[in-house]
Amino acid sequence: MKKFFILIFSFLFGWLLNSASSSQELKMVISRLEDNYKKIKTYSAQFEQEVSQSQFARTISQGRGELFYSKPGKMVWHYTEPEEHWYITDGKTFWDYLPSLKQVLVLSIDQALASSLPKSFLFGMGELEKEFEIRFDSSTTQPEAGTYHLILVPKKEEDRLLLGTIKLVVEAKTFLVKEAHLKDQLGNENILRFSRIKLNPKIDEKIFHFQPPEGVEVIKPSASSKIKEKAQENQKEQN
Repeated sequence: MKKFFILIFSFLFGWLLNSASSSQELKMVISRLEDNYKKIKTYSAQFEQEVSQSQFARTISQGRGELFYSKPGKMVWHYTEPEEHWYITDGKTFWDYLPSLKQVLVLSIDQALASSLPKSFLFGMGELEKEFEIRFDSSTTQPEAGTYHLILVPKKEEDRLLLGTIKLVVEAKTFLVKEAHLKDQLGNENILRFSRIKLNPKIDEKIFHFQPPEGVEVIKPSASSKIKEKAQENQKEQN
């Protein structure tokens, strides 16, 4: 899910930039970011989301809620607006629960994440310089005004098609990521704004596992889908 990928990068850059200054070279900043990311165990924050469509120059959806992360690979996105909606993973299983429909979609983490790239960072194994072209956005980076802006472009074409371009807005005073922007090749933009950020808070691990309430329909991939997925895995191993 794109939301998971944005979140992972938000705390990646928050930790690294906590010890970086505007005069340091980008390579040093990236190196410290990756070193500091290894120290992160848990993360929580409030978020607001805005999705805009360039074709009609308008906002098509808005939302807000809270999120939690625990390494390795555990994450919860709880939307409270415009309606309650839960995205939960324990690192193996992914649950998409919409209380208003009394339905939960259950997938494996491989099925939920269309690319191996977000999965590698979700589990703490990603390497920024290997996966991305990274630069400061000189046109909007204004430390004196209180912000740094960084641009990340996936090196692989399949990841560019999936994720587009990532822009992070970093608060110069605290060096925490306050906004993350994903813009696809059509110019559509997904913006997340973070607040009340907590690094390494104590989190009850029970929230990363979902038990469907009574009366909730559980939807899983069909048997044919699982057979197709297994065949694809076998083909990859043979190649």
